[in-house]
Amino acid sequence: MISTDHENAHFPLQLKQRCTPLTNGFGKPVRHVSGFSRISVILSLLVCTIILGACTNSKLIIGPLYNRLDDQIRGEFHKLGDFNSTQVDAFEQRLGSFHVWHRQSEMPKYAELLRRIRAGVLDRESLNKAEVTNWINVSEGYTQAIRMCHPANYSFSIMQSLTDEQIDFIEKRFASERRKNFNRYQSKTKDERRETRVENVVKWASRIGFDFTKTQRELLDETFAKQVSLRNQYYKLVHVWNKELFTLARNQASTTYEKDMATQVAKLWTLVEKQHPEQWGANRQLWRDFAFEFVETLNYDQRVWADTWLGKMAKTIDGISQDTPSFQFSNDPKLGCTL
Repeated sequence: MISTDHENAHFPLQLKQRCTPLTNGFGKPVRHVSGFSRISVILSLLVCTIILGACTNSKLIIGPLYNRLDDQIRGEFHKLGDFNSTQVDAFEQRLGSFHVWHRQSEMPKYAELLRRIRAGVLDRESLNKAEVTNWINVSEGYTQAIRMCHPANYSFSIMQSLTDEQIDFIEKRFASERRKNFNRYQSKTKDERRETRVENVVKWASRIGFDFTKTQRELLDETFAKQVSLRNQYYKLVHVWNKELFTLARNQASTTYEKDMATQVAKLWTLVEKQHPEQWGANRQLWRDFAFEFVETLNYDQRVWADTWLGKMAKTIDGISQDTPSFQFSNDPKLGCTL
């Protein structure tokens, strides 16, 4: 955990247990398709976790939760195997660098985006679809920045130091995770998955004081129904991607090892987009259309709620970004993104 000088040491346990953990956006704990992407996806979800704010927008709660995110990432790293002290120390330096970069570089941007959304929601007459789409595009850009700067992209030298036994263990774990996730996905019908997602979104929203109207719930359900599932295609693509990854990972004598691994890891984020561009693009546009239609349906009470909640969350995020971390940030480009 990266503590701060202003962290409340008496973070209430009962509140921490009530808050939503890192989720897939629908209130369910994250289930990762690729073991390698487990750490990466958690880092990407920092955006959602902070902007959406677990179950509150209070710095008393969100601050300690944010400060402990590196503990969750660290835990996922150690699940990948039994690493020696040199490997662990190297990862810790990269993880600490990422967390400081994210706090000081990205968090203020999130606060500014929330203020833009708040202003747009209040100014109902002037708000247009292009502005709502821009909110989403900006948010996507923040997610891409997290992916680019996450520790895995600076850990290829650690990977190159792994023993055959360590690589074998990680590969088997990835395969096991994929099988479990695939079986879990197949255990429900499309309608059951849609119903669960709608229920979880509505339930999550109610926890922060936002109550869906009947019209809004129907709009959400209709959008999920129109979405083309590419999950099976993704599983197949990830299976091939993993085989390629571990072939490269075992070629540790290569003079282009780090470059080859970086290229392979970068492919993970656009597997579906490149192989199924038409369906992927349709889904992307579907949710952009939903976002504008949803904002259009907000009634007076919901807009007043948004004004208060988003304003306080922006202030909370600004406050967290200004806390001083205990990690000694070196601004070394070999360890992560720099400030």
